[in-house]
Amino acid sequence: MDHRRVEAYFDGRANGYRHLKWHVGYAERLVALAGLAPGMRVLDAATGTGLVAMAAARAVGPSGQVVGVDISAGMLQEADRLLAASGLVNVTYVKSDATVLDEFDDESFDAVLCCAGMLYLPAGTALAAWHRVLKPSGLLGFSAMRAGFPLAARMFRECAADFGLTLTDAMAEVGTEEASRDAVNRAGFAFERAVPGVIALQPASALDLWRSYIANPHYAGVTSLSSGDLALFQASYTARLGEMLKEPGAFDLPVIYVYARKLGVGGAV
Repeated sequence: MDHRRVEAYFDGRANGYRHLKWHVGYAERLVALAGLAPGMRVLDAATGTGLVAMAAARAVGPSGQVVGVDISAGMLQEADRLLAASGLVNVTYVKSDATVLDEFDDESFDAVLCCAGMLYLPAGTALAAWHRVLKPSGLLGFSAMRAGFPLAARMFRECAADFGLTLTDAMAEVGTEEASRDAVNRAGFAFERAVPGVIALQPASALDLWRSYIANPHYAGVTSLSSGDLALFQASYTARLGEMLKEPGAFDLPVIYVYARKLGVGGAV
């Protein structure tokens, strides 16, 4: 995925994140399940507006430290605003690619967390970078939508296929217990657990969902369609989606919270 496209996409979304209350619960749940201890040094990868970073800062206390990284200057600007209002003093933000992390030394963090970011990160590359900066036996925790969700995105991909476009499910790499276990094991971690959950997304209209997916960097391939085909695609998608949105649970988002440890000397955890 084009990093410049992703950066621009999130710069454009930064101001609206504070209105998405489900993001707060999603972030706080990831941190609560991680069981962080006072004094830990934590990296929040793809921090966005810093929701995990601030929750982690409260968990590790004044003796701990949290560093949040993100490629979006717009998101970090909003994160700084929220941090200032929180009164927390043990959080810093760095504009950085969460899949590279050249600014950080090897084995410099006790834990790496990532909430929702796996949707926009190449899993293998990200996990390798996080493995490098974690201390031996350090904790990895990330959240992921289940593969095939949300339903509105799945239907978008299905409708795109009618116009000759193959749009992949970005959660295929880590969106099941088995897939996430395989991914972290390949990266040199010892898988510990995957905790299931469900998030109730805020209801949205078919038109609003169309607008969100047409702008999504995962689906840049739709720009190859002619204006006529794009109009037909929109009509097909919004009509089919309108019917689906009437069904109970249409806005439920099944997720998993995945935890693993970096293997230490001799393969010990």
